[in-house]
Amino acid sequence: MERSINIKSMDSEREKFRTYIEKSGVMSALTDALVHLYEETERPSDALQYIKTTLGTMTADNQRMQMFEEKVKEQQVTIESQKAKIEALQTEVATLKERLAQTEAKNDAEKPPPEEVTQA
Repeated sequence: MERSINIKSMDSEREKFRTYIEKSGVMSALTDALVHLYEETERPSDALQYIKTTLGTMTADNQRMQMFEEKVKEQQVTIESQKAKIEALQTEVATLKERLAQTEAKNDAEKPPPEEVTQA
């Protein structure tokens, strides 16, 4: 009975660990490294070093990817800010055009009609 409890406890711990390494990307990285090793036409003499190097390269690629993602987010914020400024300026232009049209209409209404030149 006690042995079956230990086995269930171990299975539970294994499942938690498996979930942890899957969520953290370890399984994916190891799988990718092994696939790269498998696809090599000439097998490296030191497979472990090859995997370490491949994993190190993946880490560098991930860091660059994160840097690019952060840069994209910064650019998106800048774009949104610029869009807001453009909208504000477009609203201001529309308001100024309306005021200009009103002023021109008022000036036209206040002008005396042009006098006709009579020939003597």
